[in-house]
Amino acid sequence: MPRPRASRLDPERRQTLLAVAAEEFAEHGFDGASYNRILERAGFSKGVAYYYFEGKDDLYAAVLALTLDTLAQRFGAWQRPADADGFWRTLRERYFALTTHIVNDERSARLLRSMSQARTHPKLQEAWLRFEGPLVGWFQRVLADGRALGAVRGDVPESLLLASLMGIGQATDGWLLEQWAHSGVPALQRGAEQVFSLFEDLLVPRPVGPPPAKRR
Repeated sequence: MPRPRASRLDPERRQTLLAVAAEEFAEHGFDGASYNRILERAGFSKGVAYYYFEGKDDLYAAVLALTLDTLAQRFGAWQRPADADGFWRTLRERYFALTTHIVNDERSARLLRSMSQARTHPKLQEAWLRFEGPLVGWFQRVLADGRALGAVRGDVPESLLLASLMGIGQATDGWLLEQWAHSGVPALQRGAEQVFSLFEDLLVPRPVGPPPAKRR
């Protein structure tokens, strides 16, 4: 992780370094990115850079954190809606606002695509876990509010819903970005509608009634 003294780096120089690094990681991914090229373009020597960051993986973690912080600030904290209809309306608005933001900010989209590496890359596990913790907490609050409002099913354990929701999200994020890359914005928008319907199918309460008869 970034050294504690990284916070003392001149804000303008830090912004320059992270912007150059973000472009490099977005263009080449973590493995293909050149740490030396980042430092050269940002005007940093290796010695100065190492004083603040331990290496390429450390710098990637800082870029990822900045990208996610920007998204969080843009969309704000989750607030419990007044009722079940408001819950699904708010969730839908948040989801498609994120889709629109990604379309309008291609660099962030490419960085988010590279996050699939962070989930499995040995050097990026710490960066991924620092991101996953707050994300899991956000989904836990959403599920708890949804259940309290009667908008989310209560017939299965919340831990199972959370694991399923995270799994669908991780699987479909990359798929959506590939749809966009290969077929353009309309394909991304159609795919987003399909993905959101998967979330609804998973979470919406089931009708109450007798269980289906067992097959003999």
